[in-house]
Amino acid sequence: IIEFIDRYKFGALFRFLYKHQVINEEGKIVGYKNLNKINKTISDILVRRTKKEIINQLPGRVDKNYFVEMTPEQIKYHKSYYDIVSKLVHKWRKFGFLTEEERQSLLIALNCMRMVSDSTYILNQNERHDTKIDELLILLDEILENKEEKIVIFSQWKRMLRLLADELDDKDLKYEFLHGGVPSKKRKSLIDNFHNDPST
Repeated sequence: IIEFIDRYKFGALFRFLYKHQVINEEGKIVGYKNLNKINKTISDILVRRTKKEIINQLPGRVDKNYFVEMTPEQIKYHKSYYDIVSKLVHKWRKFGFLTEEERQSLLIALNCMRMVSDSTYILNQNERHDTKIDELLILLDEILENKEEKIVIFSQWKRMLRLLADELDDKDLKYEFLHGGVPSKKRKSLIDNFHNDPST
């Protein structure tokens, strides 16, 4: 970022590294030095503030919890994984340990419970049972009545975001789709589009 603003700010790279890296006898970086000089060098282009200094300038945080019922099919999946979790937790309480394989099974079953509470499609792409996306679309309709609003939607599951993207396509709503598989070179343009394109 600094190089983008002022490419000559730090001078030649070799000189910058010599001034600020601590190298051991084998040539490996083991630490850094003179960091206060870096801070002084960039003080005219970088303003640093602590959360404490700006907390009164931030908008208030608003949390809203929405409770969405699962479909009967979701409940069926959820219960099957719950049974696995229940047996493994019972064993752990009784004997005080689980094998590595059992611990992995426990973590997988817990994650599967979370996935199916979003949509059965995340685990089984041959079927789709969910209610969260319908509820989210109702919320989006309300929020997007103000055409200048922008929304960021997070999900731990890429398939859930893909389902939502399909619904947004059906509604002709423009969006940017950023996930872990997007190459870092492409991410900046997605973020820029989100911020700068009024139709997104």
